[in-house]
Amino acid sequence: MGDGPLAGIRVLDVCHFLAGPYATLVLADLGADVIKVEDPDHLDEARNVGPCWQEGCSLYFAALNWGKRSFAARLAHPDGRAAVLDLVRSADVVVDNFRPGVMAKLGLDHAALEGVNPRIVTCSLTSYGETGPYAPRPGYDYTVQALAGVMSLTGEPDGPPGKAGISYVDHAGGLAAALGVCAALLARTATGRGTHVDLGLLDVQVSMLSYLASWHLNAGFAPGRTAGGAHPSIVPAQTFATRDGHISIFVGNDAIWGRLVPLVGDPRLAEPELASGRARYEQRGRVVALLEEAFAREDTGRWVSALVDAGVPCAPVNDIGEALADPQVQSRALVHDSEHPAYGAYRHVRGPLPNLGAGPARGAPLLGEDTVALLEELGYERDGIERLVREGAAASPEAVR
Repeated sequence: MGDGPLAGIRVLDVCHFLAGPYATLVLADLGADVIKVEDPDHLDEARNVGPCWQEGCSLYFAALNWGKRSFAARLAHPDGRAAVLDLVRSADVVVDNFRPGVMAKLGLDHAALEGVNPRIVTCSLTSYGETGPYAPRPGYDYTVQALAGVMSLTGEPDGPPGKAGISYVDHAGGLAAALGVCAALLARTATGRGTHVDLGLLDVQVSMLSYLASWHLNAGFAPGRTAGGAHPSIVPAQTFATRDGHISIFVGNDAIWGRLVPLVGDPRLAEPELASGRARYEQRGRVVALLEEAFAREDTGRWVSALVDAGVPCAPVNDIGEALADPQVQSRALVHDSEHPAYGAYRHVRGPLPNLGAGPARGAPLLGEDTVALLEELGYERDGIERLVREGAAASPEAVR
């Protein structure tokens, strides 16, 4: 399909919504030929997610499926199922994000597929993994954030638990899945056989508790919600209100503190008893109150300029539009234009590794847009393809309409 470190690798995306499609989007951006396999009777629900549409195409769906091709076949039809298995024979990877057991019922789990292609790598993203008491439960980003303890740390101390502003469980799980697939492909070069990657979104989130888990497991320390989204132990490291907005600062060591204090200009902060990180942690309330008073006197732009010049890590608290228009985002070319004949040009963000990415070659596909071309690649004759479409075993955009 294109350039990139995964050029020549074919990935079948049997996914829906976010975590799975994001995993395969990352693989597509790295050069893999990603083919979205959908049953016309059981579409990826993302095709129907609003509130924003462009000529009938959900922009939610378009944002997660650029760079992919679409193959539509009915698994309940014997010939449709046979066509999907022929596609598996040509593939290196199959990714899904259904609940445990669904792929087995469809006859598309690893045990079934390795009989068709012993070199196939399969990866299943599930909420809680494929083993353990919670394996059968349905789950989403929201529920995993809650179960993993993350919501207990999000929000103001006197308010209810909150969720992160984006679906970071799904996105982090997608990244981990892409990593797992790459590792399994590397292992295949040594063994000659594929393997199955059992990826639980909860597993990824518990792993990301990292130092918080270490504190609790070894010292019994469990931080709670902090005002201003403050770091549980580093002071000051949080957001502050300015005269016209908010800034985020992170004073990660005493040297940075020494650069911050002269800018603020409050002699009370320059007292030797606040020079160490431990002392600032013990006197968090006093330090934060003095900084709140100082930051509120000037605009965000003035503070960011002064702090950056002094080498103090900081940033304005942008909204989405401001973030996308930021000069750093623009200079890294993280916003890209794609186009599709059916719904026109649209803008979206790039994958997470732009220096390795091959770049999106095409917009997100219509359902079955590449069915005929893929069947031809598999060696199907024109008469046979027309019969599959006519009988409903496979579908092209025209047949779907």
